[in-house]
Amino acid sequence: MKSLLGLIFTIATAYGTGEFSVVHHPGSIVFRGHDAIKQRFYIENPFNIPEAIVTIAVDGVKDIGQNKGHHYPLLTNDDEGRIYRSLAKRISERFPNEEPTLIRVDLANGLDDVKEYSIFQKIKSENPKHVSHKSLKLDVEEDRDFLKDIALLSQIAQKVEDGVVKQDYVPDVYWFRLSSLHALSDLHGENSTETKEAKQLLQNVIIRLTDAFSKAYGNHVFVNVLTSDASHTRVRRNILATDESNDKKNYNLASKYSDGFPAIFNIVLWLCVVLFFALLAICLATANMDPGRDSIIYRMTSTRMKKDN
Repeated sequence: MKSLLGLIFTIATAYGTGEFSVVHHPGSIVFRGHDAIKQRFYIENPFNIPEAIVTIAVDGVKDIGQNKGHHYPLLTNDDEGRIYRSLAKRISERFPNEEPTLIRVDLANGLDDVKEYSIFQKIKSENPKHVSHKSLKLDVEEDRDFLKDIALLSQIAQKVEDGVVKQDYVPDVYWFRLSSLHALSDLHGENSTETKEAKQLLQNVIIRLTDAFSKAYGNHVFVNVLTSDASHTRVRRNILATDESNDKKNYNLASKYSDGFPAIFNIVLWLCVVLFFALLAICLATANMDPGRDSIIYRMTSTRMKKDN
């Protein structure tokens, strides 16, 4: 699990424009300083490492304004799904004979994503009316979508509190992606009352999730929040695309090749080698052929040549 934590820290700091927040971690892990994450967490007790990673990935905002935990900036930009896939692949490779729990829920897909996992199949509702709110309005689409996501997260927390998650000493990953805060913040403004209330609602449900998973795993759980303003960063990158192409010309960089290039290159190369040696063998055999014994051409034409004489 130490290597898995190192993986998520390294990827998180290498990609994204936003914030990486450590909400909860076992006492065996100590965070120090504010430099690169891979240099600032320490394992003090190898027998008390996390048995589960719980990540709330919030797309489209730089932070959610929470004060609790350790906060570190994200440096660049990438899809958060890549982090989850890397974690899931690493766990599957290291525990091929076990059945780790690997869950990724995109809240934008509602119950469709949730019901793919047996432990959450009994969740029936994502009704935003169940969420207490003041400034947000259900008749505004952006507000309603966000409240539906919060309601769904609350239902998931309720299921964890009810005991659907069991501690089995095999690393597990629970990954929840929330993108509706982005549209809400763009509509009302980053410093608006609505956005501030939305961030507070999100913080409250994260605290509930943290408490639920912490209890389920006997406090051996690592909970973190990834915020990434990736969509805005991509717009800025597109503006600079011309400059990047000019840099290629200036620095005489090699052209990019497709993934199939090595296979095609090897097929063509070895086919040419085989044809060359085959042609060489034919030429050598023909040059050393005895016309009196071996050449069918000589035997068939020699009689005709005598007749012509």
